[in-house]
Amino acid sequence: MEQADTNFISGLADEFGLGPAWELSAVTAFTGASAEIRAYIRGRPHNNKQVDLLNELMQGPQEAGRSHFGVVGSAINASAAGLGVGNAAGAGGAGSAVGPLGVEVAAGAGGPDTSTEYIRRVLLKPLGAANVGGGGGDGGLLMMSAPAAAAVARLSDQPLGAKLPVLGRMAQSALASNSELGDYVVTAEADARLAADAYTLCMITTSALMGMSCNQFGGSETFTTVQMARLVDDPLSLAATSLGLHVRTDRNTTDRSGATGRQLRPDFLCWVDNVLLFKGEEKANASDLETAITELEARMATSWNPALLPGVSMPCMFAYAAAGSAVQFFAITSSGGGGAVQATAISDLLDTGTPLGRIKVVHHTLVIVRALAAYAPYAPKITMALGGRVGLGGAVEVFSEFVRKSVDLAQQHGTVMGYPGLADMYRTLSGVCCPNLVRLHSGSSSGAGGGGGSSSIRLQADGRTLVLHLEPVGLPLHGAPASEADLKQALRHVLTAVAALHAAGFVHRDIRWHNVIRLPAAASASTAGSQQPPPSAASSSSGNSSSPAGADTYVLIDLEHAAPADCDLDCRQPPHRLHTWPAADGLLDPATGRYTRQSDLCLVAAALMANLPFALSDAGRDLRQQLATRQVPSAEAALHHAWLCAT
Repeated sequence: MEQADTNFISGLADEFGLGPAWELSAVTAFTGASAEIRAYIRGRPHNNKQVDLLNELMQGPQEAGRSHFGVVGSAINASAAGLGVGNAAGAGGAGSAVGPLGVEVAAGAGGPDTSTEYIRRVLLKPLGAANVGGGGGDGGLLMMSAPAAAAVARLSDQPLGAKLPVLGRMAQSALASNSELGDYVVTAEADARLAADAYTLCMITTSALMGMSCNQFGGSETFTTVQMARLVDDPLSLAATSLGLHVRTDRNTTDRSGATGRQLRPDFLCWVDNVLLFKGEEKANASDLETAITELEARMATSWNPALLPGVSMPCMFAYAAAGSAVQFFAITSSGGGGAVQATAISDLLDTGTPLGRIKVVHHTLVIVRALAAYAPYAPKITMALGGRVGLGGAVEVFSEFVRKSVDLAQQHGTVMGYPGLADMYRTLSGVCCPNLVRLHSGSSSGAGGGGGSSSIRLQADGRTLVLHLEPVGLPLHGAPASEADLKQALRHVLTAVAALHAAGFVHRDIRWHNVIRLPAAASASTAGSQQPPPSAASSSSGNSSSPAGADTYVLIDLEHAAPADCDLDCRQPPHRLHTWPAADGLLDPATGRYTRQSDLCLVAAALMANLPFALSDAGRDLRQQLATRQVPSAEAALHHAWLCAT
């Protein structure tokens, strides 16, 4: 595909807010279309008509040919041959059907699709407990160790429960070209009836066997991505669904800026219940294979942030490196101490320019799905997926050391400061060493620069999107802690953060549990050495603001609605009144409507100390009352209250 064609699809995806999955599918469909069809789509008015036509093309050539394409519909049917997955003369003929991949289903086939039943009962037999670390003592998926890599390598060499069914009439020439293919595939017509009727599976495997035309855009990373999506994503999705396995996949297709998020995130990611278990790196040329392998070890090398789930065994991770037509599968396991990992090859070097190489990629993918299904019952419950995007439009991306947050300032309601003010505030707070207050990431591994440099906070070229790299990484809270003791600890830390923020000359304006995160003790210890409370807060709290050994730490986050403490805006009415504010008297200065430092303390009482899952003690109710009625002059004074000082 020409770069102009790639830009055309990308432009439509950006203009209409379509996601990476749509973009990838559109590129795939557009690639398979004939030159006439591509020209026809590009020639339509630049509006949602082009999107409609691409959606029809993605539904399958035959369906598209019946509707808007009119006289050029026959060319679409013929384009299946351009993908190498069909018979141009017979496609769309009587008694046949064309599926989503443009693969013709055998004429005369009838009855229900048995793909799910065939995969579940025959193809992917369950693994034993020893293969996932439940016995045997020589490693397994539950062990991120060198023995685990050896166990996974042995697993990848095992045959599936049956050979992969392909449509014989279209596969004959490929099967005749290499006798080794017979070890992996069998014509559906020659197999049991269950395989013969596995239409969707046959479409995927036949598409892989026959390949796709690459002379138009070969040698580009786009081609590698499209090729791997057909050989990995399609069989993975079908097999996972058939096994009832809850997987989620994503690809790096939206960020073309070369920003930190793009640089540290693998090209392909697959999670099982938020556990990152399978990933891939993709390059344009075979000469870049070693670079892809190196990036497998560098980018998101663990299945989750280990500090957020202390004491839980980290599993082995599967991965592939794809560079041009060269593909190899790996097991990612630990390599000594210090968190280092190594990529151990669990497959030969495969050539996707050949039918055998493509079929082997599908084979290894299905072996991996079987392993993921075996691990799933042992997977821990994780709130935030490493590498995952959270929020509307993927506003938050989670990395090992920091969170990448994107804020559309034009859509942000109730804000007081624009980009210059927010940037000045965050940079000012970089010098406030408080472990309970969010800060710009200063680690060199992020490429963000030291001390919260310009790369840690920036405005994108659109002039409206604020991008932040923030630390620490913690677990979100969706409500109050379950006990009064934990509530005390959380409030000590929130008030310590508020004291530091106020001392720096700012107010938060949006204090609520949604904007507080929790760091387990293991994660807290990693930041305690470099982030200590400001001297005034530490002394005023009599040591209660710091976490005792083995205790969790709570951190106040989300400063995008903050304001200078001396801001004289009247916030009683929009646009500066936040919809999250409780309908409580006394939040704003009664005379001026200003939001003051004591307004933050009122929010602590109304949002953090109300609607609790337990009855608050008399001392706790006394502090809540004093905060709500502005009887406490400062956050530092609140830390002196007897309820917070008591153990």
